Amino acid sequence: MIVQLSPDTPPVIADVDRLDRLHAVSPGPLADMTSGSLCRFDDDGEHVWLDIAVARAAGTDVSEDDGWPEKYDAMIAYATSKGWTDGAGTHVRAHVERSDG
Repeated sequence: MIVQLSPDTPPVIADVDRLDRLHAVSPGPLADMTSGSLCRFDDDGEHVWLDIAVARAAGTDVSEDDGWPEKYDAMIAYATSKGWTDGAGTHVRAHVERSDG
C-alpha cells in the first residue's frame, strides 16, 4: 500500500492491493505537502502516521479482493508486532520515499 502525497491535494492510497509494503511517496518535503484525514506528518520529515481505520475503509471500498480486509488487518498486526503503531493503536508509521515530482 502506498500513500501518495501532493502539495495540491490531500493524501490518497495507491496500489491498495499491495500489502507487503507500506510507505508514502512525496514529490518534495513533507512541509510542502497537503495533509488530510488519511495521515498526519511526523515532525522528523521522514515518516507519516497513517490512520488505520481511514485507510482500512478506503481500501475496502476500492479493492476487488474479497479477502482484502483480513489481509490489511494482518499487515497492521505485523506492524504492531514491530512497534510501528502509536500507543493508542490508531495510526501506523510509514516511511516516506521521495519521487521526482
